[in-house]
Amino acid sequence: MIEVFKLKKDEELWNGYVYSSSDTTFYHQLAWRDIIKDLYGFKPIYLVAKDRDAIRGILPMFLIKSRLFGMKLISIPFAPYGGVCADDELIERMLIEEAKKIADTYDVDYLELRGFKEFGLLADTRYYTFILKLERDHEVVWRRLSKKVRNSTRKAIKSGLRIEKDGSYLKDFYNVYSRNMHSLGTPTHSLRFFKKVLRKFSEKTDLVVVRYGDEVVAGAILLRFKDTVISGWAGSLRSYLKFCPNNMMYWTIIRDACKDGYKYFDFGRSLANSGTFRFKIAWAAEPIRLNYQFYTSNYVPDTSMQNPKRRKFAEFWRKIPYPIANAFGHVLRRYFP
Repeated sequence: MIEVFKLKKDEELWNGYVYSSSDTTFYHQLAWRDIIKDLYGFKPIYLVAKDRDAIRGILPMFLIKSRLFGMKLISIPFAPYGGVCADDELIERMLIEEAKKIADTYDVDYLELRGFKEFGLLADTRYYTFILKLERDHEVVWRRLSKKVRNSTRKAIKSGLRIEKDGSYLKDFYNVYSRNMHSLGTPTHSLRFFKKVLRKFSEKTDLVVVRYGDEVVAGAILLRFKDTVISGWAGSLRSYLKFCPNNMMYWTIIRDACKDGYKYFDFGRSLANSGTFRFKIAWAAEPIRLNYQFYTSNYVPDTSMQNPKRRKFAEFWRKIPYPIANAFGHVLRRYFP
């Protein structure tokens, strides 16, 4: 039986399924629902497939309404992957068919499912995430890295950079991250968003920053889920790239993850053949294709930076002085889910 997840008493069942299923992701956790609902006001529509009192499959979605940008149903916004997870293909299909009915009921512009599997829908397959297999002995991983990565990492270590793992640097990280996003022409989440992530997932997140002298020049918010450490959000100041702070940061993260017994490190999403795509390939990470699939009338929405309209907006956003862009960026961020 497919139903909309509502009951408070079933929250333990939902999260229990999230931790027991091999297909679920960090973003399937109910705390992610709470963050998105509280900060952006999107309507969560979480489907469950139940067999008596046992959950056999889940599909979390958010209904996003905008007078300017229309209406859409997404699983899951502000996340690289999410989508349907089920014990078998029959339950998978049932959940997707129910999602289609809901999309038709609300007359949305499109339903978008972000994940790894293919379901025969229209798809955008230009995005990849990058998974590095870890070892107990981090030296084994070190030897897999390209010569360029190893040399840049050695240079970073000799440059006087220092690593700190401390949540008290959140404002410093946010300054780096928001400036980085502004240079890319993308509005960023508010500082409040990151505060909520670190608070809601206090046992599953870390904030890592790279300092040069007294200044934070790079940083990342790490998400820990099952046997994987994920780079959730990361950025660096361009004026310090000559010191290779990203190399210092990622190698420290990878080394520590190996020591802590994690099996994988997820570098995060990149568009195919982009600069970050090539950077992650050099770390011997395996590119895993993401399938962004759409239930729509006859077109695949292009929300990537390759969209001409998106490129024009990026050019416009970069020209806005950073203090103004940062003050209003979180207002516009809701329209880039």
